[in-house]
Amino acid sequence: MTCRSVQNSLSAHLDGCLPQESQGVVQAHLARCGECALAYEELLDMRRALRDLPVLSPPEHLSVDLSVLASREAQRRSQRRNLGTLVAGWSSGMRLWLDNLMRPVALPMAGGLVSALLLFSVLVPSIAFSRRPIVQDVPISIFTEAALKSQPPFGFNDDNFVLEVLVNEKGSMVDYVVAGGEPLSLNPQLRRSIENTLLFTEFRPATSFGQPTLSKLFVSFKRSHYNVKS
Repeated sequence: MTCRSVQNSLSAHLDGCLPQESQGVVQAHLARCGECALAYEELLDMRRALRDLPVLSPPEHLSVDLSVLASREAQRRSQRRNLGTLVAGWSSGMRLWLDNLMRPVALPMAGGLVSALLLFSVLVPSIAFSRRPIVQDVPISIFTEAALKSQPPFGFNDDNFVLEVLVNEKGSMVDYVVAGGEPLSLNPQLRRSIENTLLFTEFRPATSFGQPTLSKLFVSFKRSHYNVKS
């Protein structure tokens, strides 16, 4: 055994609490180690000094005074044991029980709520519906395509023209682009004829969630008539 383990076992050695084998090992170590033997002698001297201390006896009236205090406290508690005191004690116990029950759950619950709010705030912009229609989108109940409402009685003799027309919320043409056919810059007269026709044409605007919105549609001119495709 090392000196540290022997010195830690000196008190148990004096009390006779060590096993027989350990007792013999400690005795053999004390016989050959002066430092541990000195610690053993100091521990013996301290025990002898403690045993030589005078034994103090409590005052004779102490037990009487303690009995009187205990009796008064028991009487005071019995007088306060009414219905209100019982309800107050039961309520205090329930609050303590609920506090101990909810305290481990409160922090994870608050963290989960904050995480859900942050995730929802991040996802809302990505799931919001756009008011602008998508090309070749399938019409659904929350979005309707623009359509032809009325057209002027006059037309023109050229054909095979496809225009991409931009229709505003009021159903009027605000801009157009040639999507197919001869470029209008080569035929100013045809361009004026098409622009006059579009200016006097009324369209039914597209709607998103029941509200008119800006949209595009394709107009195919066939001599004196034209077809409309969203």
